[in-house]
This record gives sequence, C-alpha cells and structure tokens, in this order.
Amino acid sequence: MNDIKLKNWLIAAVVLFTLGGAADYYFLHILFPLKQDILHGAVTDQQPSPGAMATATHIDSTLHGEAGTAAVVADSGKDTFNESLRACAPEIAAQAVGTPEALIEYLRKSLGIKSENVLVENYHLVLPDGAKRRIHVIGDDNTNSKDKKIVKFYKLDAQELPEEIPLSKGDTVEKLLATGKVARAEKKMELLLKDDSTASLEMHDNTIFQFQFNNHGKVLSCLYKDCQCGQ
Repeated sequence: MNDIKLKNWLIAAVVLFTLGGAADYYFLHILFPLKQDILHGAVTDQQPSPGAMATATHIDSTLHGEAGTAAVVADSGKDTFNESLRACAPEIAAQAVGTPEALIEYLRKSLGIKSENVLVENYHLVLPDGAKRRIHVIGDDNTNSKDKKIVKFYKLDAQELPEEIPLSKGDTVEKLLATGKVARAEKKMELLLKDDSTASLEMHDNTIFQFQFNNHGKVLSCLYKDCQCGQ
C-alpha cells in the first residue's frame, strides 16, 4: 500500500514539475519575447485602434525614439470622423468640418489659441550624396533650463541604425535643415484653446496622423480618420 502511495506521489510530482517547466518556457521564451517585440514595434500584424493609439498616455510613442525615426502605421481607410465628431461636438459638426485637418483649422480660427506647445519634431533628411540624417527636436519640458529646445542630430548607416553626431554651439535646426532635403517631417504638439478645451495632435508632413480633442469631457480620438468619441 505504501509502495502504491509513493508511486502515485512520484507520478504527481513529475507531472507538476513538467507543467511548471512548460509554463516557465511559455512565459520566458514565448510570451515575454512577444511582449517585448510588440513594445519595440516588431510585431505589426494588427492595425492599432484609435483607442489604443490616440488615447495612450503619450499620444504616440512614434515620435519618442531618440533617433527620430517614427513608426509608420498604415491608414486602414476607415472613416468614422463625422460620426464621432457629431457625438463629441455636435455644434462643430454642424459647421461641415469634414476632416481632422479642417477641425484643427476651425478650432484655431473660431475658438482661438490660448497656448501652443510643440513637444517633439523629427526631420528626415537626405543629403546631396544620398546619405541620410535625422534631426530630433525635443521641446522644453517645463524645467528651468535656459534652452527651450534640445536638438539632436543623427547619421544612419547602411542598416538604418542611428549614430549621434555631436553639435557645436552654432548649430541650429535651421542650419541643419539646410544641409539636405527634407524627405519627411513629423511634429507632435498640444493646443490649449481659449474656451479651455484642448487638442493634442501628431502630424506627418501636412497630414494629421493621430489626435485627441477634449471638448470639456467628451474626447474625440482619431488615428487618421478612424475615430471614436469617449468620456
């Protein structure tokens, strides 16, 4: 009888050990690397929703890389802008504002800007010899620093990996821009309107990539024109 109990205990122990090992392998070798890939932008099979992208704490991590290389998220083609705008700001939707760009222009002209803060700027440059450069500009983060902007300059190797280029005192954003042709420009900014509503947006060239408009508690969030209204 004791031999049978011992045998059953040993079998149970082996099963539990095997299951524990399998769980460790799953979390350490499958789930955790997958999570890391997602965080670093390596997994892009699923199109992020406007809720996942535009309502994140940092409206888009796409502009936060020090190399100034923003991730490119394809436009899904879904257009729920007008429907979502009517839900969040029917008084503005009644003005036939049909695109995110038109909305921002309307807010600037009709409500007026109390303050505008440019948080991040990226410029993708191509030099006359074909070499690639990146200018990464970080806006003042309410510190007591005398410099209102932090400017970083990068060169890219054949694998598109960045290497920072030291700047001298005389190097300005304008001077760096003059060294090549701007192939792509990205900007992230925050607007405080005169009625105390707010807008946060990220622009790629002259197109709004994603934005949030907080209309006194009702929040319109968009990735391109794929939008939703929430509170």
